[in-house]
Amino acid sequence: MAKKSAEPELIRPGIVPGLAGVIAMFIGMGVYGTDWYITVLFVVSILAAILAVFSWQSINSKRWLFTPLFVAIAIYWNPIYRLTDGITPGIQWWMLLQVAAAAVFFLGGFMIKTPAGK
Repeated sequence: MAKKSAEPELIRPGIVPGLAGVIAMFIGMGVYGTDWYITVLFVVSILAAILAVFSWQSINSKRWLFTPLFVAIAIYWNPIYRLTDGITPGIQWWMLLQVAAAAVFFLGGFMIKTPAGK
């Protein structure tokens, strides 16, 4: 008979929103300056808010550090109060910022673990 461990079961709830955020960030690089960009802003900010909550619920304190990163992404890519207006499409620092945000989505999606609800 196998004994159950004393540690709680952990799940990775951020994998799907993390990968969707990566895809949305790279789509956003291609559609910046078009009418579709507002849709990308909604998707990115909502997924960042979801992952911020998962990060807040994280069991490991090191993974909790993703919370301010996801909050910053949710604020900066906010479609209601657009901080990205006036940025020239294709400018290098903006593309690097998009890639960095995609990396945060990817790493956060795979590294954040929360206790499984029973």
